[in-house]
Amino acid sequence: MVTKVSAGLAAAVFLMTAPVFAQAPTLAPGCTATPAQLEANKKVAMEFFRPGVDRVALADPSYKQHNPAFVKGGREAKLSDYEYFKSRFGGPRAGGPGGGAAGGGRGAAEGPQPPPGNPLEIVMAECDLVTIIHKNNRQDPTAAPGTFYEVFTFDTFRVRNGKLVEHWDGAVINPPAAPGAGGAPAGRGN
Repeated sequence: MVTKVSAGLAAAVFLMTAPVFAQAPTLAPGCTATPAQLEANKKVAMEFFRPGVDRVALADPSYKQHNPAFVKGGREAKLSDYEYFKSRFGGPRAGGPGGGAAGGGRGAAEGPQPPPGNPLEIVMAECDLVTIIHKNNRQDPTAAPGTFYEVFTFDTFRVRNGKLVEHWDGAVINPPAAPGAGGAPAGRGN
């Protein structure tokens, strides 16, 4: 009887402490970030999506962009990644992920509006990388207006010394919209 109680007690203690052990950060080999640094990096990346923030102040002049639409735009404008970033994000943030000073060229949408998404659905950090997964709702193009589906997109930032120094996302370069047709805004066809 004592063995059964001891085994049951040991199992209960293990199960109660397992979530604590599961939440401890596992750092990549060579990573020296402390839990406080990981949290600070997450705050910098999340700040990028806060309405009204000065996003240019968050970026380091060494900023490197991997979004192909932004890379192409910078190349066509003969600007560095950082200078193009400043040209696109120099004003207050206007909307959800993918918004910006240029606003994506879209005005108010017609018809039923989707439920609000969550620009910070999941935020995770490892070393100097922070990934934010955004939840949005989009019109189902195969269904009646007002029929929406969930879609998830991501942004990954490298953060060093409290500044954004590199960015990746799932954006693609979209073909031009057919005359009179709607479509995904340039650079966010992910």
